[in-house]
Amino acid sequence: MPTPDSWLRLLADERPATELEDFRRDQLTSASGAHRDRVVQEADRAFAIRRRLDARRRHAAELTVLNDLARRLTTLRDSGEVLSEVAAQARRLLDVDVAYLMLRRADGTLRIEVVDGSMGSVLRGIELADGSGLGGRVVRTGEPMWSEHYLRDTRVEHVAAVDAAAESEQLGGILGVPLIRGDEAIGVLLAADRRPRSFHGGEVELLAALASHAAVALHNAGLFEQHRRLVDELRAANATLRRADELRERLTAAVIGGGGYAEIAAELTRALGGPVTVFGADHEVLAGAPDERVPEAGEPGAVLAPVELRSGYAGCLVARGSAAEDAEAARLLGLGATSVAVVITSEQSRAEAEMRTRGEFVSALLSPGTDEAGLRRRARSAGISIAEVRTVAVFDPGDAEPRQTAALASRVAAEFGGWSAEHTGHLVALLPGADSERVAEWLRRLDLPCAVGVSACSGGVHAIRTAHESARRTATVLLALGRARDCARDAELGIYRSLFGQAGRDELRVFIEDTVGPLLAHDRDRRRDLATTLRTYLEQSRHHARTCELLHVHANTLYQRLERVDRLLGPDWREPQRALEVQLALRLHDVLSALRARG
Repeated sequence: MPTPDSWLRLLADERPATELEDFRRDQLTSASGAHRDRVVQEADRAFAIRRRLDARRRHAAELTVLNDLARRLTTLRDSGEVLSEVAAQARRLLDVDVAYLMLRRADGTLRIEVVDGSMGSVLRGIELADGSGLGGRVVRTGEPMWSEHYLRDTRVEHVAAVDAAAESEQLGGILGVPLIRGDEAIGVLLAADRRPRSFHGGEVELLAALASHAAVALHNAGLFEQHRRLVDELRAANATLRRADELRERLTAAVIGGGGYAEIAAELTRALGGPVTVFGADHEVLAGAPDERVPEAGEPGAVLAPVELRSGYAGCLVARGSAAEDAEAARLLGLGATSVAVVITSEQSRAEAEMRTRGEFVSALLSPGTDEAGLRRRARSAGISIAEVRTVAVFDPGDAEPRQTAALASRVAAEFGGWSAEHTGHLVALLPGADSERVAEWLRRLDLPCAVGVSACSGGVHAIRTAHESARRTATVLLALGRARDCARDAELGIYRSLFGQAGRDELRVFIEDTVGPLLAHDRDRRRDLATTLRTYLEQSRHHARTCELLHVHANTLYQRLERVDRLLGPDWREPQRALEVQLALRLHDVLSALRARG
């Protein structure tokens, strides 16, 4: 007859369940009646104890695995590695076919980041809107949830893409637990079988414990990755600073040593490992390939750094090819732009000093009563051959920007090997070796910022003064004619040449008075402007509608004004020959008024 000690010895020896079953079968075979009932009771108690022992042993093993996993997770420094390890351990601990993790993104959506045990790649990368699907519900509630047969579960807000992936993977039972960090669910850990399956409390607790470790490990890995990024950024910044400091030192040495644009471009080319071109304010190439051009805005494969002075834009540096691919191209080009600005400023200072010297000489040259012998001596010391001057050009900015006018004068002087200087409010260029017609033709091809008068010269002090006066008057007449951005030679002004001399002006005044004098007197005495109405009417070929539109008046008003003109000038002003004289007289009156206003 068996005793309780028999069962205890079997349990103490950790005999397998098969031996326990064999022992019970043997005992029941030889027992009968009350003894048989006692054997059944003792066997049931022994099996219950065995199940509890197995459960505790299994729980202890699970705790051991969790502790080992927690220690292992603390050694991982990459979020991807943490996710992969957690998915693999979840699959092993719960003995499931598939385990995967979804993380919450900034916009609230969930994305499957890692999958372990899948048959394909359909699961990875799937996204869920906030609260949808089993995973979305777990994150929203912060509570675990399991489904015995996911595709048939009506409690879940199904998503077509997720259901298609689940069907492709043949998933049945799914358990999901939240990844909690602080008070926030940052994701969900899911374990799934390819058959319907119910998950008991111990399995839920086990996966939840694993998820807790995973959340901590992810947080630590994130901190480590952030720290590593900061360290890498600091290292990169230090390397960039060292690189920039070295280039700055080389550029400074080049500029101090008298180097110019070519030396700066060479240092930048060396630093960037590719070609660098230096352009001037007019986009002319100062250093680099002569056929290079300034890139359009947003043009790929090129990096541009502007050169800025107090006076404004002064040029740019452009890197192309391999030089433009350098991550620090813009920063290093900026250093080069500073060096180019220093060179430009230095050149401008020298040019201004030369300009002052030449300006003083030109002022003396163009001022009557200056000793000519002394002028010739000063010209020789300044490197100016006044005997070879063949053209004098005067640049009058009028109301335009004087700086652009000065730049144009310098450009013309450089083009024709001459000299330019400021004199009494305008720029003067003395040009040897080029006749006035050639200079005028060259100027007309430009977008002029001012009025330019050009006059021929035979060389020498007296001829230069005469040509200067003629060119100055030509520029003044151009401004008076409203041609503020035009160029003309003195011989090209036609009837307006009469404006140069006092006698010619007196004759023109007589012509104006005889032709439109009563009209001008009426406007002057009554503070009216019939002259403007008549001028506009004639310029529009006596077209009433266009005249009314330009003057912003009603047709009746125009008719009334023209009737008043009839009374002042007589009705014959409408005749073609008379109308031409009236129009010319009004035009000459405007020009004389403009000349008087300019002194």
